[in-house]
Amino acid sequence: SINNNKVHLVGNSVGGYLATILTHKHPQLISSLTLLNATPVWGLNLPGWDGKLPAPAVPKAIGRQMFNLIRNEDVIRQYLEAAYVRGEAFDGTFEDGFDGWGCIASSNADSKNGAATAGRGEPLGAKIRACTEGNGGHAAFASILWSAPASGISFYEALQQVPVDVLLLFGGDDPWCTEAVGKRMHVTLASRRDGAACRFVTLKNVGHCPNHEAPTAVAQVLMPWLDADDSEERRVVPLDSLSQIQEPWGEVVIREVSIEESESLGLVDRVVSSMVG
Repeated sequence: SINNNKVHLVGNSVGGYLATILTHKHPQLISSLTLLNATPVWGLNLPGWDGKLPAPAVPKAIGRQMFNLIRNEDVIRQYLEAAYVRGEAFDGTFEDGFDGWGCIASSNADSKNGAATAGRGEPLGAKIRACTEGNGGHAAFASILWSAPASGISFYEALQQVPVDVLLLFGGDDPWCTEAVGKRMHVTLASRRDGAACRFVTLKNVGHCPNHEAPTAVAQVLMPWLDADDSEERRVVPLDSLSQIQEPWGEVVIREVSIEESESLGLVDRVVSSMVG
């Protein structure tokens, strides 16, 4: 989204990490930053290679073996089952596309009688697998494994230094980037002294990929944020005016988290969130 020659940058998962680093490096290009269950880690910083391609023989071989493992159809399915709350969001029950979500009507007797039933679209796992069929994926995967943190600083250091408005929009049932992780990000952003706005909204019954699992709810929260003119308006614009949204596979509950709640993070959640990044 473009506003006065600047962009509103939105990133999910590792894309949230990259969006944060990009904003840290080029804040003059960014109007606002939205993080959807951002992953605050990048690579393993393994010894023997800096991650710059082309890869040496040993990292290349290891990367190929591990890449072939994670792109296995059963592994992809297990990942999606963990990342999503509702299987109908990725198993092909509904067809997703630029025109939105639509139920796939079966051509059975029920459909002929006017009662359309859910059929089968292409499962998300098959689409992910198809994206791995080209050349170079294993080398890129190896590069990520060996690379050090981008920009030479940690995610939280970069986040604390970004001088733009930031919206945290998290699927509340993510098993990895949990609500506690979002609260840690919220507190980090609130400690800035540059006057930029920061808000934290959670979506209950949504997992790691809210933009895909709950697109209607994400749009409901994100559009008022993007339409706001400045930091002052982004601090107060209602982001949860509709507290419940119906997606094709179930209800999503929208809730804004106050900074007071984020600051009162319990000991266990503090420990767990510190282990992720």
